[in-house]
Amino acid sequence: MFGVVLVALIGPSAHAQVGPPVKLIPDPQVPRREPAVPDARPTADPAGESSVSSGSRSGTRPIVQGGSVVVGRVAAIDPSSVGLLTEENGGFGFDMWAGSDRAFIEALVPRLPVRTLSPVMQDLTRRLLLSEARVPAGAPMASSLLGLRVERLGASGRTDLVRDLLRLGPSRLQDVSLARAEVDSMLLSGNHAGACANIETLLRMDDDPYWLKGLTFCKALNGESAAARLGVSLLREGGGDGDDAFFELVESLVGETKSAPGGLIDPSPLHLAMLRAARLEIPDYAVPGARPAILRAIATSPNAPLATRLVAAERAEAAGALSPDALTAMYASVEFSPEDRLAWQALAVEEAGPRVNALLYQIAYVETDPQTKARAVGAALSRARAVGGFGTAARVLRDICKSIEPSPGLAWAAADIGRALLAAGDVGSARRWFDMLYRSASHGTPDAAVAILDLWPLVQLMDIDGSLGWNADALVNWWTGEQERSGDNAFERAAVILTLMDAIGYDVPETSWRELLESSLTVTAYLPSVQLWQALEIASANGRVGETVLLSLLALGEIGPARADPTTLHAVVSALRGVGLETDARKLALESALAKGL
Repeated sequence: MFGVVLVALIGPSAHAQVGPPVKLIPDPQVPRREPAVPDARPTADPAGESSVSSGSRSGTRPIVQGGSVVVGRVAAIDPSSVGLLTEENGGFGFDMWAGSDRAFIEALVPRLPVRTLSPVMQDLTRRLLLSEARVPAGAPMASSLLGLRVERLGASGRTDLVRDLLRLGPSRLQDVSLARAEVDSMLLSGNHAGACANIETLLRMDDDPYWLKGLTFCKALNGESAAARLGVSLLREGGGDGDDAFFELVESLVGETKSAPGGLIDPSPLHLAMLRAARLEIPDYAVPGARPAILRAIATSPNAPLATRLVAAERAEAAGALSPDALTAMYASVEFSPEDRLAWQALAVEEAGPRVNALLYQIAYVETDPQTKARAVGAALSRARAVGGFGTAARVLRDICKSIEPSPGLAWAAADIGRALLAAGDVGSARRWFDMLYRSASHGTPDAAVAILDLWPLVQLMDIDGSLGWNADALVNWWTGEQERSGDNAFERAAVILTLMDAIGYDVPETSWRELLESSLTVTAYLPSVQLWQALEIASANGRVGETVLLSLLALGEIGPARADPTTLHAVVSALRGVGLETDARKLALESALAKGL
């Protein structure tokens, strides 16, 4: 739509311009054809052999023909097969798409949920998108599977991994999704010059208004006000794209007004780059609706107030876009008065927000008395459980929890510390607390029996090596204790635990299921479609690893295991175990149990 207009001269009458006509794009130095976006399939070289991208597996290999071995050239692997992970370092294997249909996979990858707060789903998504793997068989429906992977990876906030994956992509593979991911990554990292150089080229290839908006920003950045205003005019003539914030930011760059836009509810990489170029602070109202990549950028931005950065950082960590270590460093950098440090227990109850979370982290970090350290940890975890963000708090406090030596005198804190260690992935340290409780309970230590009731089902779900063993009587005893202390909620909690234990493969007594029939016999819940359910079952039964992971993530959706129905959890956990992903299945079961308040 814009291509023909932009490369032409714009006369002065259209914009009341004095002087020579304005060009948004300079004329090419030499005549050239408009570049197309080619298909991602291997191309043939003049010798009649398929060209091979770096990082793909091809070349001369032994081939069996008629019972004898001959040397031949294997057809080139699709460039989309490149990846950062192999089976040895966390990938799902080069043949993870074996048995899958390419068009089917390419239709579903863009629908992968990337705003989930589930760490297990974030990890599965990352590994799925980064795995080096032969592309599925069949005709493609997208420019490239690599482009689809990069787009979802960028949307998840892992711009660092996007850059690493783009370096593996062959230069001859042109895909608009790859190009946009690269430009967005440059904008978020502050490399405006690199982004602008790419945008001018891409605007000749693709008529997406995004590129015209980018070029308008670049012209404003270079002081070419007339060209920037021309870009604004063209965008408004095309419908304006509903992006009032963009037009306000252009005015801040080329006009007299210097103020942050009022409607920045879903900021883009371009918005953040324009705010930085205009020397404007990122407003706090830009955080609630921001996507993971944007949250990460705001958290590390030099033009955002510390309070805004802290809120963005907590959200980014929960979304998997920022490391726990980065958030911990931010917590450690917050300054507090001596009065605040003395009043930390009162502030933990009276004030909300990440500033108090930072205070509790600092108190727990510097405190040497185990009882006081445990109280600070407990206060931080209690706040997180009440308002959300328990996983983030657990990961931030992991090393502190690990440093506290389990002892009978801390039995009152054992359940909280054990839960946090399990949520942070430190099963070994959590097991030390559980073993201490087991010994203490036999000696009548107060609080130990209650803490065991809290921790047993969680530790059991993560008994990957079988060292704890399975005893159905333990489940019966746990259920008895739950009924005594949880009242009406006991049935709901028990339904979750029994479902997860069964999905893991433990033998749940029939009598336990029957007792749950005393509660409601129907539920209202978010459920995947019947066709998705069927596809997941078929993929797992046929050992299609990549497809099973993809469909499992789609079945859980943006709500993740925290709000998924037990029936959905059973199907997903069983499907993952069916393709050999036992550890991932158990982690998902644990996460769902913790998220549901267990």
